[in-house]
Amino acid sequence: MNIARTYDTVRYLRPVQIANRLQRRLSALRAIPVLSEDLRLTCRRPVRPVSEQPSGFDGKGFRFLNVRYSCSGDRRWTPEGAPRLWTYNLHYFEYLWGLAPVDALRLLDDWVASNTDVRSPGWEPYPLSLRIREWLEWLHANPHLPPDQQQRLVRSVASQAEALSRQVELHLLGNHIAENAITLCWAGLSFAGAQPDAWLRRGLRLMQREVTAQVLDDGVHDERSPMYQALLAQALLRLAEVGDQVAGPRAAEITGLSRSAGGRLLRGLGHLVHPDGDYALVNDCALGVAPTLAQLQARFPATDGGQTELGQNGGSGYCSWRQGTSYLLFDAGPLGPDYQPGHGHADNLSFELSVAGGRLITDTGVFSYAEGREREIDRSTAAHNTVEVDGQNQADVWAAFRCGRRPIVRQPHVETSQGNGLEVRGAYRVVRARRGTVEHERSIRVSPASLHVVDGLQARGEHTARVRLHFAPGIDLEGGGREWRALDSGRLIARVRSDVLNWSRSGSPYHPEFGLELERQCLTATVCFRDSIRTDFSMSFT
Repeated sequence: MNIARTYDTVRYLRPVQIANRLQRRLSALRAIPVLSEDLRLTCRRPVRPVSEQPSGFDGKGFRFLNVRYSCSGDRRWTPEGAPRLWTYNLHYFEYLWGLAPVDALRLLDDWVASNTDVRSPGWEPYPLSLRIREWLEWLHANPHLPPDQQQRLVRSVASQAEALSRQVELHLLGNHIAENAITLCWAGLSFAGAQPDAWLRRGLRLMQREVTAQVLDDGVHDERSPMYQALLAQALLRLAEVGDQVAGPRAAEITGLSRSAGGRLLRGLGHLVHPDGDYALVNDCALGVAPTLAQLQARFPATDGGQTELGQNGGSGYCSWRQGTSYLLFDAGPLGPDYQPGHGHADNLSFELSVAGGRLITDTGVFSYAEGREREIDRSTAAHNTVEVDGQNQADVWAAFRCGRRPIVRQPHVETSQGNGLEVRGAYRVVRARRGTVEHERSIRVSPASLHVVDGLQARGEHTARVRLHFAPGIDLEGGGREWRALDSGRLIARVRSDVLNWSRSGSPYHPEFGLELERQCLTATVCFRDSIRTDFSMSFT
C-alpha cells in the first residue's frame, strides 16, 4: 500500500462517506426485503424515456457498450467475462421499451425468479435506481397484464425500492446519490401506503440536500461529465412529469425541485455540445449513452429556454465559445468535486475545438471503466490537449476511479475580444512528491479565423514539457517542424504554427464510445526548460 497516495485520496472524503463505508460492511443487505403492506400502483399515465433505443436483444444475448454477450444458462444475468458496467446495463432494463410486450414480460418474470441473491449486481443501489423507474413506467404502460403476473411484478418492484432505501450510496455521493434520491421519490409517488411514504420522505430529504447542490451556478453538474449531466437532466425532468400527476404537498415540492434542477442542467448542457450535436468528451463522457441535447429539448420544450454563462464564479471552470459552426470548450476547472473525483481526468487547461461544423481538436473519451491500460490512458494528461511536465499526470489518478494528489485550480478569467472572439485564461498549481511544485498558466484567444494559445510554466530546476494536440479521426497532418497543415479529405482545414515549438506527428487512440477505439493523429512538441518557460502556438482556419 502506498501510504502517501492513500492519505491524499482519503483526506478529501466527507465524514458521511467514511461512516457509510463502515456501516455497509457491518449491516449489509442479506435478504430480499418483504413488505407487510399489499401495495398497488397509483393510477396515472406512463412517463416514458426520452429516447427508446433498439433493445440490442437478439433472443439469445444482448449488445451493450459495443460488445455482445450471450445471456443463457445459469449465468444469463451475470454473463461470464462481461465487465461490471456491461452487467449493470443488463440489469438497468432500459431496453424494455424496445422489446415486444411478450418478450419484455418473459424477461421480467425471469429476472424475479433468477435474481434471489441480494449480493448479485442487480441488487446494487445504482442498477436498482435505474431499473425500478423503468419497471414502474412499463407497468403503467401495460395495465392489462394478467392480475397474478402484475401483482408479482409489483411486489418485486416494491421490494427493490425498499432494498434501495436501505443501501443509499452515501459512501459515493455524486450522481449515484442523486439517482438514488430520484428513484426513492419516484417509487414513493407510484404507490400509496406507509412504506412508500417513508421512501418519499427519504428521497425528498436527499433531493433537497444533494441534487440541487450538485448543479453549479453555471448549470453544469459538479462531476463535470456531459454524459452524466444529460442522464440526470432526463431523470429529473421525467420525475417532474410523475409528480405532476400526484396530489399532495410533497409531490408538488418534488415536482418543483426536480423541474428546477433538471431545467438548469438542460440549459447548462447547451454549452457542452459541438456543432455536430454531440457532447464534448470531457471527463468520463461517451457518446451513445445519454440522450442528445436535441432529444432532451424536444421532449422537454418548456425547460430549454434561456442560457447560463460559463466561467462565472461558483461554476464548473468550463469556458465555451460558439460562433456559427465553430466551437471551443476550454477546461480551466477542477477535475470534479474533491469528495468524488472518480469520473475526472488529469486534463487541466485542455480544450476541444470544432471548425466549420466538424471536430478538429478532440479529447480522448472513455473506453472502459475496468481498471487497466485503456482506463489509464483515458484519464492521463497525455490523452488531452494540454501540457504534460516530466511525463507525469497533473493529478494522481489511479485504479479505475481513484485520485490522490490533485491540482489547486484558479478561477478562469473570461472576456470577449474583438471580432466575435473570446479570450480566456486559466491556471493551476500542483505539488508533486518528488519533483516539486509546478505552476501552469494558459491563455487562449479564439476568433472565427484563428486560435492562439500561450503557455507559461514555472518549476524549479530542470524539466521537460510536452504540448499535445489530438486531432479528430479523418484529419491528416502534413508538414514538419514548426508548421503543419490539417486536411480533411485533402481539403485544408487549418494551419498550425509556432515560433518556438517543433512538432512531431504520431498516432493516438480515440474512444468516443465505450468499447470503441479509433486511430487519430497527434502533434507533440517537447521542450526542456529550467525554472520557467513561455511557449505559444497558433492555428489559422480556412
